[in-house]
Amino acid sequence: MIIVGFDWARDKHDVCIQTPDGKILFAGVVKHDLDALNKLAERLAELEPHVAEVHVALEQHDGALLAWLLESGFTVYGINPKSSDRARDVFRPAGGKDDRTDAQVVSDLLRINLGRFKPMHAQSDETLRLRALARLRTRVNAQKGVGLQRLRTLLAEWCPAMSHLCTDLNRKWQRRLLEHWALHEDLVGAHGNALNSFFSNNRICATTREKLKAVRAMSPLFIPAGRKEPLRIEIALILEQLQLLIAKINELDDELAEAFASHASFNVFHSLPVKGVPTLAMISSAFGDHRDDPSHWRQLAARWGVAPVTYASGKSRSVRRRRACDTHVLQSLTDLAFTTCFSVSGCWARPFYERKRKEGRDHHEALRAVALRWVKIMWTMWRKGTLYDEEYHRTNTTAEEAKHGGST
Repeated sequence: MIIVGFDWARDKHDVCIQTPDGKILFAGVVKHDLDALNKLAERLAELEPHVAEVHVALEQHDGALLAWLLESGFTVYGINPKSSDRARDVFRPAGGKDDRTDAQVVSDLLRINLGRFKPMHAQSDETLRLRALARLRTRVNAQKGVGLQRLRTLLAEWCPAMSHLCTDLNRKWQRRLLEHWALHEDLVGAHGNALNSFFSNNRICATTREKLKAVRAMSPLFIPAGRKEPLRIEIALILEQLQLLIAKINELDDELAEAFASHASFNVFHSLPVKGVPTLAMISSAFGDHRDDPSHWRQLAARWGVAPVTYASGKSRSVRRRRACDTHVLQSLTDLAFTTCFSVSGCWARPFYERKRKEGRDHHEALRAVALRWVKIMWTMWRKGTLYDEEYHRTNTTAEEAKHGGST
């Protein structure tokens, strides 16, 4: 067995290879290209012919280097940057940072605590595709949110009447309205025939038509002449970007639906009482392929940010939310909890949420408690390959409510 520590970077990686007793066999730099990595693999094979006995530690949790290590068959461990940062103080009590020392730090950290870290697993191509698509959709949707917020800000600042009219810029007719008449004064000066044509082409209802006419009758807020054209250009640019992002999200939704439907765990997660593909795809890809993984559901809940963190020292004790987590999965679990609490009729989640609120939890704490319970339920379903049974969980929740003084 040998221990390998990586301090990764864009163009090169510092590497430290040690024996289990701490003897350094190699310390150097490897370029970030396939030939250099393959040469490193040959060196590692000379030192340890059994590839699974090559234990590799690095801070990176995604990327080409990690993919190559997993594909090569090494036993790979993802190290929390906070853990390596604290371990660095052993080598440099006065502070400072050096890439070569950092490679030895993570190597020593793994060597001394080998039994405490959980190895990472190579996932199937289907899971990798599902995970990448789900996370890409989340990032593109976040970019869309930034664009919408910027557009709302511009309208609220310069054209408040238009801002009150266009309260939901996700609606296509509101974006088309701004494409035609970006500023309030543009709408006021629009020809009646052009406005009627807009009403007809976008199927504007009578109530909305009256609102538009009321805005036309208002006096526009003063805008300096030098600002008008730049504002029109900026609004047009944001609308163009939004159109591209919305089209891409629709494409990703189709890709995601196809990838989720063909995934091995589709039947398990599709049986849940929510049908939002982005949410279910993210959660399904987070569980992955290895149903024999010894990780307990509480470990997964901690990794995904729904397990509470307890701080106890002397007479003080507090419970806080976990911030070092996978925020993509956390958001999906929160969406699942919210939907099952407020949009799914008859689900166990609503009375469970209400009980947590009566116990003094705020809204977000109660939602995380619901999400924590969902992780336990889905972990059991995933491990056994069973489908969701609402009646079973509702009965359990009713029994718990009786223990807490009656149902809510």
